[in-house]
Amino acid sequence: MAPAHETAVAGLIRRLLPDAADRFVLETISADGGRDVFEIETVGTETVLRGSSGSAIAGAFHWFLKYHCGCHVSWFGDQLALPNPLPRVPDKVRIPSPFRYRYCFNYCAFGYSMPWWDWARWEREIDFMALNGVNMPLAITGQEAVWQNVCRRLGVPDDETREFLAGPVFLPWQWMGNLHGTGCDAGGPLPQTWIDSHCDLQRKILERERSFGMTPILQGFFGHVPATFKQIFPNADIAQLRSWCGMAPTWFLDPVDPAFAEVGSVFYEEQEKLYGTDHLYAMDLFHEGAPRNGDEEYLARAGEAAHGTMAAADPQAVWVMMSWSMRSAIVKAVPREHLVMLDLGGGMWRGTEAFHGHPWVWCVIHNFGGMSGMFGELRALGRQLPATLHDPGKGDLAGIGCAAEAIENNPIYYELLFEMAWRTHPPKDRWVKEYAARRYGRQLEAAEDAWQILEETVYSGSGATGPAESVICARPALRIEKACNGTVFPWFRIARLAEAWKGLLDCADDIGGRATYQYDLVDVGREVLSNRSRFLHDAIVAAYRAKDRPALRTAWDRMRSLILDLDELLGTSELFLLGRWIADARRWATNDREAALYDYNARVQVTRWLPDVSFHDYANKQWSGLLRSFYLARWQKFIDRLDEAMAQCKPFDEAAFESEIADWELAWARKPEPMPAEPAGDAIAISRRLFARYGST
Repeated sequence: MAPAHETAVAGLIRRLLPDAADRFVLETISADGGRDVFEIETVGTETVLRGSSGSAIAGAFHWFLKYHCGCHVSWFGDQLALPNPLPRVPDKVRIPSPFRYRYCFNYCAFGYSMPWWDWARWEREIDFMALNGVNMPLAITGQEAVWQNVCRRLGVPDDETREFLAGPVFLPWQWMGNLHGTGCDAGGPLPQTWIDSHCDLQRKILERERSFGMTPILQGFFGHVPATFKQIFPNADIAQLRSWCGMAPTWFLDPVDPAFAEVGSVFYEEQEKLYGTDHLYAMDLFHEGAPRNGDEEYLARAGEAAHGTMAAADPQAVWVMMSWSMRSAIVKAVPREHLVMLDLGGGMWRGTEAFHGHPWVWCVIHNFGGMSGMFGELRALGRQLPATLHDPGKGDLAGIGCAAEAIENNPIYYELLFEMAWRTHPPKDRWVKEYAARRYGRQLEAAEDAWQILEETVYSGSGATGPAESVICARPALRIEKACNGTVFPWFRIARLAEAWKGLLDCADDIGGRATYQYDLVDVGREVLSNRSRFLHDAIVAAYRAKDRPALRTAWDRMRSLILDLDELLGTSELFLLGRWIADARRWATNDREAALYDYNARVQVTRWLPDVSFHDYANKQWSGLLRSFYLARWQKFIDRLDEAMAQCKPFDEAAFESEIADWELAWARKPEPMPAEPAGDAIAISRRLFARYGST
């Protein structure tokens, strides 16, 4: 009987290549110095894939598909034109990973990308992780069921627990200790049907991840509790921490208080009952917040207490801590064998003596909030990790990680990131052109040239912190420098980007029917159009400064046409539809009340975020439906107020407009307006028409 991890990989191959699954032989081999290794070899007429774990064997399969079959698997369509017969591997390939840990998922991704995923989507993602060698995924789906059981054990009624729990898209911030539902407009209260269904979903997720030999990271207990715990533990040190970004302060049970160990014991026991354990627990004391006592001695005691509670419940426990808000006193207080640090930006190790000797994982955040935009320093990505691997001061560099706040964007960047888990040196210079050939299934000079331009523009070295944001997605104002996180000033020439769009259009007759091609064609066109909006905004502002109302109308007509054209282009792809996001949310509902709640969560997060927080448009998206119904309408209100001010010979009241538009944004989020959930239109025909309009000017 085959080992469970071989059976898991065989299932993956059947799902991906149902007609070719019997053409591969899977074998298990020993690890290489305690690290995963895979081999690919042709033996007689058979293609043999070997690995030291399920994710290593899956990694061998993926490497064979990419580098021997010219195939491609991505979030945005697959290109699986498999040669028949399978190509022979002339010399056995053997590739060890330099890393013990290959980590995946930021907490925020469970809110920005994954809140509405069903089992079919999760199954696909777990396969994708296995193909890319991931062996250490964050797994916090269904955490709300753990808290309900904890609260039941301690005497909190279910209705109060559901009030405590935030809405589906905001739960990750609750598990990080930033917010809660009680007394806040945080997208709740959470329905019982959600809690039950996502407990079942988490069990499926964990079972499948473990079948590949992955070690999922569950949640740890670090002191954030419902306010009602003050009545349950009247003598305990439970107090409110400082507000996070305008939200109501959360309640925190001090780790050094004896009640912390009591509650933590119940937490770990209930979590293990539901989900078992792989001995990895994610938690961050005082994440993005300040402790009431910043004294080094207190912080060390808090770290010891949090670790001690965890270790009492699970002597094999390992604390997985993000570097984002780390405090050295806490890190030093935890034994080396019981802590792994996630260096989210891949650079904090330099200022912390490589995390004071603890094992650590080099991570990339890349995307904040799931903003639309092509960006990522490809050449730097290929160089930085190998350079760190060979740095004598790196300490115990134990892993590589994808810590993006949102996934399902920039497929080329993530393909290279995951591939670096198996590399110790930068990829060769032709890697981007070879990527284009794999992605489209053909070697086309126009496609290669287009991707060369993309590498030199959007994927060059100047967009380290985010994409070039579009003025369209910014809250309207006379002066706009960013929508939320980045900049509206591109570091590349838009004319060069238009050349790449033209290059892809020239490939339409050869590969126009391929899903991978159509996604890229729309995405590059989106980038070209969205970056033009800054110049149209300049014209609007110039007209206002000149008090020229006809010029204002002319400039606005051009901006309005651009937004509608962009909406039409994005409407050709299901991957750029607000309606799809909302439909996925509403699918979890069992009644009209739940449907309205999930609809609100879906709309408010990609626009206003929450009423009390201070970062509207943090998760701005260039999606069809959102452009037309939200961004266009918001800009129209701005133009109307500018025109009124000019007509009345008064200065534009920016403060009044800011207040008006904030109220309007929430009203929009609360109005469940139907949105198309299916694509419409011909992406190639529309792209050609829009290129003729915008590509050469």
